[in-house]
Amino acid sequence: MNRHVRTTLVYGLISALAVMPAASLLAGSIGWPLAFKLVLWLDLFFYAVLLARWSGKGVSVILFPIALLLGTALWPGVYNGFFFLGLGIFSWIRSGSCFCGTPVRAVAAEVITVGGGAGLVSLLGPGASVTWAISIWLFFLVQALYFYMVPASCRPDAVGSAASDPFDQAHRQALRVLEEAG
Repeated sequence: MNRHVRTTLVYGLISALAVMPAASLLAGSIGWPLAFKLVLWLDLFFYAVLLARWSGKGVSVILFPIALLLGTALWPGVYNGFFFLGLGIFSWIRSGSCFCGTPVRAVAAEVITVGGGAGLVSLLGPGASVTWAISIWLFFLVQALYFYMVPASCRPDAVGSAASDPFDQAHRQALRVLEEAG
């Protein structure tokens, strides 16, 4: 199990345990729907920061999508739109901004992971705090599959580890010398 999968699983567990209590604390002052949307936005924000750090691109690549989602979270009466836009922005940040790959593979990975995660959440039909916590945990369990679908050569840590291997460096230098000689 690589670092990204392990961290996604642990993050999902922490999210499952923290989202509903945090929303309940905020609900008294700003109302339940807005509190729940803001806590889900905050959860996505922290995971997007993790994705940006893993990709080595910095937090600036996630600012516009996250700000767009925050605007939707603050807009009164928008519930389904917030959830669907959140799934789209999650995919945009992960496959569009943070990790490379062929468009076909990225779309397939996002359809399987985001669609599968959203499908599990809707099948569970969360209505109570416990079922929402289980739904969030299941969603992140499915999201961990993304790192098995995206080739390791597209992730920065895999490229960095291959570049630091002395044998691979010597092999590339030997190929360069042979190409220049020939």
